[in-house]
Amino acid sequence: MPYYQFGKNDVFYNRVESHPKCEFWMYNGSVTYNNRPHLTGTLSLPTILSQDVTVGSDIELDDDLSVESGVTFAVDGGFTVTINASDNVSPIGHINNGDVSLYELNIDRDEGMNENLITLGVGTTNLIYPFVTKAGSLTSMKTITTSKFNNDFAYGDVISGSYPLAAGITKDRFAQGAGRKYIKALKNTLNYYTNLSHHYAYSSASLTYVEEDSPLVNWNKETEEIGLVSVPSIYYGSSIEKGTVDLRFYITGTMIGQLQDERRNGELIQVAPKDSANSGSVAGVILYNEGFVVLTGSWDLRGTGGKFYPGSTTTSDYIADASDKKTSQWIYFAQSISGSAGTTAPEASFFMAFSGTSYTPVVTMLAHAKKGALNYSNNPTFIQHGQTLTATTSSFQYKEKIDISPKNTISSSFCGYNESYKKQVFISKIGIYDKDKNLIGIAKMATPVRKLEDDDYTFKLKLDI
Repeated sequence: MPYYQFGKNDVFYNRVESHPKCEFWMYNGSVTYNNRPHLTGTLSLPTILSQDVTVGSDIELDDDLSVESGVTFAVDGGFTVTINASDNVSPIGHINNGDVSLYELNIDRDEGMNENLITLGVGTTNLIYPFVTKAGSLTSMKTITTSKFNNDFAYGDVISGSYPLAAGITKDRFAQGAGRKYIKALKNTLNYYTNLSHHYAYSSASLTYVEEDSPLVNWNKETEEIGLVSVPSIYYGSSIEKGTVDLRFYITGTMIGQLQDERRNGELIQVAPKDSANSGSVAGVILYNEGFVVLTGSWDLRGTGGKFYPGSTTTSDYIADASDKKTSQWIYFAQSISGSAGTTAPEASFFMAFSGTSYTPVVTMLAHAKKGALNYSNNPTFIQHGQTLTATTSSFQYKEKIDISPKNTISSSFCGYNESYKKQVFISKIGIYDKDKNLIGIAKMATPVRKLEDDDYTFKLKLDI
């Protein structure tokens, strides 16, 4: 089998840039990511109670079934009681709807079905998890400090983590004058992007130049009411692509506001409804590289007199306080997924879309099948049938046969006529070897490529790394 070395111009590296699109629908505390259905597990179902009882007797609940709101009771003929726990079922990935699970482990795995061989000191777990045993190699988890590793664990102890590791979008609202550690942490980042737009400025002191007659900045993110939507980087990759951000605000299915970064400078500009009083106004900014949406728009999206939503609803319970309902404003965008208001404003729904930026390193290798080369095959059918292949051996020599005739595989278009013999092979695989001639990869052809002696081919091999 011949080996050929790649030339200096036969191997080169590049990266492929892609822009996967992400869409989120948010309603009543639940998030739908890229229209993925909300699946529940079949192996992780809680025990469904079904028992025969007499009228007026007590019902014993199974210990594995925790009755929550939404669980219903059905009586069959007055004797059989069944608890329908469809609202009390674990998600198939053990993560919240709309979240992304790192490594996609523990899919539909039941914690009560299997025994785990490793005791963690606080019980056992039946879900897949990372672990390492403290030994002389001193290998540990990245999140375990050196002092904790030395003092809290003895040799032979198991250091473990947990799966799944999940990430999802979150919403935080900061009332006027309230503490805001997350916003303060973004102060330098916001000020860094003021060269793109003055709307990034944390306060008037953030700009080195302000017109005295008509100041560009008349706000202070240290004290004003702000909404913050956080998007983990697992959704968008390296950065959010400029010009692809789209936020929509709905009340009972009617869109009352839409923001887009149509200038591609981070400003979230209201583009709908058409002819609204605040059309063209900036309602916030987006940090493309960091994955944060900072919302400051505080005008009523319904418009004067409910022009853009003529229904009877004028306010909603966005802040989990029925006595202090608010008008629909951009600072309350996605408020239904906020931890403090997960079930409020059931008439409001929200949509957010953007495209991420992902870079994939790629190595490209050019394998050449040159003219006059690669014209023989080790396939036993390559030679004519019936020939003696046995080598001659004696105490003086070992001699292989030199007059073995290859089979003529050139087909003719005419019946009863044999074409003249030509060297012909069919290339089906290309092996890649390291410097020690260890096979490290195989490229397979979808269809074997015929090569005659006069043919010259170059095969382009690409591998994501």
